[in-house]
Amino acid sequence: MGRRFYLIGHPLGHSLSPEIHAAVMRMAGVDGSYELLDTPPEGVPETVRRLLRQSDGFNVTIPHKKAVIPLLDGVSEAARRCNAVNTVFRGRGFNTDTVGFASASLHLRGASVLLLGTGGVADTMAAESVAAGASALAVSSRSPETARSFISSLRARFPDSRCEFSAVESGADALAAAVARCSVLLNGTPVGMWPRAGGVPVPPESMHPAMEVFDPVYCPTPTRLVLAARRAGARAVGGLPMLVHQAVAAQKIWNPGLDLDAMAIAEAVIPELLADLRRKNPVKILLTGFMGAGKTTVGRILAARLGIDFVDLDSEIERAAGSSISSVFASSGEDGFRALETATARRVFREGPSAVVAGGGGFPTREENRSLTRSENVLVFLLDAPFDLVWNRIRGDSSRPLSRSREETAALFERRAPVLRAFCDAAVSCADHSSPDSVAAAAASLLSPA
Repeated sequence: MGRRFYLIGHPLGHSLSPEIHAAVMRMAGVDGSYELLDTPPEGVPETVRRLLRQSDGFNVTIPHKKAVIPLLDGVSEAARRCNAVNTVFRGRGFNTDTVGFASASLHLRGASVLLLGTGGVADTMAAESVAAGASALAVSSRSPETARSFISSLRARFPDSRCEFSAVESGADALAAAVARCSVLLNGTPVGMWPRAGGVPVPPESMHPAMEVFDPVYCPTPTRLVLAARRAGARAVGGLPMLVHQAVAAQKIWNPGLDLDAMAIAEAVIPELLADLRRKNPVKILLTGFMGAGKTTVGRILAARLGIDFVDLDSEIERAAGSSISSVFASSGEDGFRALETATARRVFREGPSAVVAGGGGFPTREENRSLTRSENVLVFLLDAPFDLVWNRIRGDSSRPLSRSREETAALFERRAPVLRAFCDAAVSCADHSSPDSVAAAAASLLSPA
């Protein structure tokens, strides 16, 4: 009979741990199984006692990482430092989230760190930042009092630290100022997590190229926070590599002497995990851009690269109307077309599997559409093409009802360009890439975890 490993937490419906540990054990030649045990808080003592007798080791996730500590014989130095346990073996608690966090390779010594949130993963990231020699740690929480209590706990664990601790005052302006000052931004909140992937925990315009960003949220990969950081020129890492590295570290604890190359395993496993995430937790990648930017052509290529569906919003509108876009404009005018466009986008965003969606050139110009997009699991990519490029593609195309003279089209381009650039999560310059394949490759690179 193989070895038996488990994960306790509540809820666990979204967990990728079984897939990750199965892949790690397969690559390491370990004969074992890994099961989820959804355990409400009141069931933790009994479940832990049973697993200590009957399992070969188990993981602990939210909200039980602190609750299990009194039930164990002792904890490792990392678990004590972080005041959290996520791995248990032979009655002793360990914290392998520290290994996962270290895999992000952030420059923490001497850093000015801004931490968002005060939950379990925030505690680990804060403790590791202080231990690594951060010069300052500012904590942002919905409650400044909670932030101050969190800081008091850190001070008690690091009495000799020279790190300067502070709580960020409430309000968007104070948060934006803290983002602008920091050199490392750590997200310890669930903002931006599926099924509310439209959220972003800081004002994107406050981010800057001199910072590093780590977001442990891995569903979706990447989050809007990671995309916003990359757009600002910052280095940004998502949470999927952390998940793999901490799992490898747990397997090493459960299987003493096991020789595993965490980097090689992550490289092999992450593509499978991304495919699994997109299958289980549908996200739409909306391509925007002026008419002629190549949204349909690039969208088909990008969808094929990602292994997900492709949807052309204009084609869906024509299917719903039973006529061409030009006919809809002729019969209902632009207002009628826009109303149908919004209704069709709502259905596309909410239904079906993960997909790349080619949107109409004017779709983001309506506030109603922008609000709709941000309320759904949608990431927005702009194909940023210069006017001369798109004009050479669309002039004389009678199927485009808003393409008229060069002067009129140029004026429309100038009105739309600022809106498109302000609304997107990521932009790919079509002028910098020679073919639709290279544009799609650039977009795909922005969707990587690290």
